[in-house]
Amino acid sequence: MKTIQTLLEKSRHPSSATTPAMIQAFWQRLFREHTSQLALDWLHGFGNVVYADTYASPFIIQLYHNHPQDKRVAYLSETAGIVEWRFGIKSMGYHQCSVVTDPDNIAWLDSLFWFYTATDSQRTKNGRLGDMRQVVAERIRTIQKKQGLWKKNPSY
Repeated sequence: MKTIQTLLEKSRHPSSATTPAMIQAFWQRLFREHTSQLALDWLHGFGNVVYADTYASPFIIQLYHNHPQDKRVAYLSETAGIVEWRFGIKSMGYHQCSVVTDPDNIAWLDSLFWFYTATDSQRTKNGRLGDMRQVVAERIRTIQKKQGLWKKNPSY
């Protein structure tokens, strides 16, 4: 019985800590602000720009770097309640990019997206990158506690 349980645990597809509700809230924010693109001037490197077409179906969020030499892109989407990250190069498009399955990469992409979901009060209080990392780390711990992951990994 223990062998079967271990195999089932290892075969599970790692899931994103980003929830469908967070994606929906982000869609509402973009729609309310009448924009499809946001940029974080203080975040240097990959993920400093996010783009999403609020009228597209399915709603897909793109994270990338605005430097023309950096061709990497990450796509965040939700289908039937399942949140999925894809990673590749811009010219490939969403459907050709591979699904991210590494838990560390999923956590990294989640944290990049969460910079854009910080509330206005968090943004004004925590304007620097180090402070925003603290907000993201607290959010990760809260979500992992809700998912029961803190029981499996005592470092949280």
